[in-house]
Amino acid sequence: MLAQLPELYGSPFFDILLLDSLYAQAPVLKLAQQIGWDLVITLRQENREVYQNAAGLFRARSPDVCFEHREEGRTREVRVWETEGLPFTAEHPQPVRVLRAEEQVTAAHYREGHRTPETTTHEWVWVTTLAKSTFPTRRVWELGHKRWKQENNGWNDLTQHWAFKHGFLHAYKHRPTRLPPSGRCEPVPNRGLAAVTLIQCLAFALCSAFTRLHSKIVRIYHTPLIEVARQLHRSLWGMLPPARAPTVPAGAS
Repeated sequence: MLAQLPELYGSPFFDILLLDSLYAQAPVLKLAQQIGWDLVITLRQENREVYQNAAGLFRARSPDVCFEHREEGRTREVRVWETEGLPFTAEHPQPVRVLRAEEQVTAAHYREGHRTPETTTHEWVWVTTLAKSTFPTRRVWELGHKRWKQENNGWNDLTQHWAFKHGFLHAYKHRPTRLPPSGRCEPVPNRGLAAVTLIQCLAFALCSAFTRLHSKIVRIYHTPLIEVARQLHRSLWGMLPPARAPTVPAGAS
């Protein structure tokens, strides 16, 4: 799929890929380097060479950057270690940059009817091809966390509110069959599902862009998108023409 994107949209369509730890593999790094993309990939496998090498360097020194980040009712106390020029693997020694963040997240939660602050500790490790001279530490930290927006504002919205579930995507299993001259029954060609899926993705992208970038009730008042959808639905019902046929005046032919 990644190899097809430049053919469909051109390589400048985007510059940076934010990927899960599943994609921390040499073929992905080779493809990105060939096309000219940069990567920010979450690392979770402690047995990886680059993870162990970075952990050994970070263990012996103080954090390189410390800062506080506030957002949506929570505060993060962040400490970040980083290093550049580590080989990704012995078989693929492409130099990469590794960042490790320790975060103390304080957020208020309701316990027995009272709003009580609670603090939890989290650890994150990312590998990236972005140079420190161009993308400072905090910027890469922000990009690493923005990958979760793909989950929350992308796939989660599509599955929860746009019916983009496995049953919808696997509807091709239930399409009708035909009997060709060979005598072996086979499903009819599946072209409609791909078209409907792409139309739905386009509608989702346009709706998300409109609400997040243009809608004042979302940007200023932080109205949930589901409430925006309800308001749009109610406004459309008000615009619908009456269902009954118009009344014919008496004496009209």
